Amino acid sequence: MTGPSTHDTLIALLRSHSPELRDGTAEPRPDNELTALGIDSLELLSLAADMEEAFDIDIDNAALGSAKTIADLLAILEPVQRQGAK
Repeated sequence: MTGPSTHDTLIALLRSHSPELRDGTAEPRPDNELTALGIDSLELLSLAADMEEAFDIDIDNAALGSAKTIADLLAILEPVQRQGAK
């Protein structure tokens, strides 16, 4: 049995950091803006720290700074997704 996918793990992390997603009724979409989900710059740093721990990666500060949507976060995790596909 395999563990959760990169996408599923990211969504779980987003739910724990986003007041808009926390109750589980809203379904996050890749085009959701992080600010619309209640994730400000400070919360984004906390989310990034959790992502680094969950995926055992280092996130580039420039990439994090330019992340505006869930799709942007998924793009940061693309190397993890490719590695899992091997």
